Amino acid sequence: MLKKGLLKAVGVTIYLVYLLIMFALFGTSASYFARFLYRYWVYKEMDQMLIFKAGGCALLIMTLSAIGALLF
Repeated sequence: MLKKGLLKAVGVTIYLVYLLIMFALFGTSASYFARFLYRYWVYKEMDQMLIFKAGGCALLIMTLSAIGALLF
């Protein structure tokens, strides 16, 4: 009985870490995009590296979503 409860607790913990990583990636991607927009509107320059970083976060989000759909 204890083993089954322990396995369930570990599964819930892994799922919560998965959600934490997903929210962190969403926040990071939004932050890069907001910095890009601010730099474009205020300084009239386009820093493409910020868009690439936001795109990388978006790709990680899509990859983790696919993995999460298969595991959870």
